[in-house]
Amino acid sequence: MTTRITNGRVLLNGSFDCTDLYFEDNGKITAIGGTHPFDREIDAHGNYVTAGFIDLHCHGGGGADFNSGDPEAVRTAVLTHLSHGTTTIYPTVTSATFAGTARAIEAIESVRGTLPEIAGIHLEGPYFSPAQTGAQNGDALRAPDPSEYAHILKNYKIARWDYAPEVDKDFAFLEDLLACCVLPAAAHTDATCKEMEAACKKGCRLVTHLYSCTSTIRREKGFRIAGVLEATYLCDEICAELIADGCHLPHELLRLAYKLKGPDRLAIVTDAMCAAGAATEGEFEIGGVPCIVEDGVAKLLDRSAFAGSIATADRLVRTCFAAGIPLPDAVKMITETPASIMGLANKGALRVGYDADIVIFDESINLQAVILAGNPV
Repeated sequence: MTTRITNGRVLLNGSFDCTDLYFEDNGKITAIGGTHPFDREIDAHGNYVTAGFIDLHCHGGGGADFNSGDPEAVRTAVLTHLSHGTTTIYPTVTSATFAGTARAIEAIESVRGTLPEIAGIHLEGPYFSPAQTGAQNGDALRAPDPSEYAHILKNYKIARWDYAPEVDKDFAFLEDLLACCVLPAAAHTDATCKEMEAACKKGCRLVTHLYSCTSTIRREKGFRIAGVLEATYLCDEICAELIADGCHLPHELLRLAYKLKGPDRLAIVTDAMCAAGAATEGEFEIGGVPCIVEDGVAKLLDRSAFAGSIATADRLVRTCFAAGIPLPDAVKMITETPASIMGLANKGALRVGYDADIVIFDESINLQAVILAGNPV
């Protein structure tokens, strides 16, 4: 069966075009523009039509946590974000014991295939700097242990693993990740600019939630030492995440990152915890760490730091657009750019032969329709 989306402003090659889009029940886009036979029609009513959103960093949603080790919780969280336009997701497992990490991974793996939007597993930790703990479980942080991580790399399909480059002095962990085709990312790191540049040369080309738990300029005996933030801007090879929930970063920092790195090197992520799509206030946990949701964001109980967002993907686009980032680029940072970072073929853009993962939203970035693999959700 062929479906035609008509009367929409379709995002094609960086600009919106008033044209029709066709896709099949096999989940592939078959034509853009022109007149072709179709069996079913979706009227976009003049709204925007773009590729489905890709969230590279998400801890949960709908009251469910990906660290829980519960397959039903995984299902709940994924479907919550799907309803907000996330057609491809990388569930994030935060720092835990080895056994806790394995349980979380196994729960996610058990539902992959039944939920085709799970593209891979993202491990955030536990090889981090205690100086940049944030909402990570400080008791779980430790140095890279080859016997531990080798078991995980051998037995599970990990897409990405975040770590602090300064705790991997000989680059052994980084090299083992690359050997297993796992994307390394710098996170919760107190590295200097030189340490980050060295890791970049070895193959670490992504920085997790820029400005959040990433080092910047410090002074040692009066001399200024640049950090990860500065390395991110200096190294063209480095891509970075931004938590564009309107709380973690003010509009000015969103614009600054956009100006210096551009939409080809930035991915906006939810970093959402379990309250996303479920509650606006109350006490929760993220990876076993107690937190409180208030003012539209999750915070540690002492209010000393944020503990993840309660954002969904549509809110990220809305925030970037409100900050002054052109809408095509705001969408690119949650579609085409994350697809490029993760090496996803046939996702992240509306092109013939690409997956029919599609969202339709109005001028206020309110979702009107979500289509996953050719099937309206």
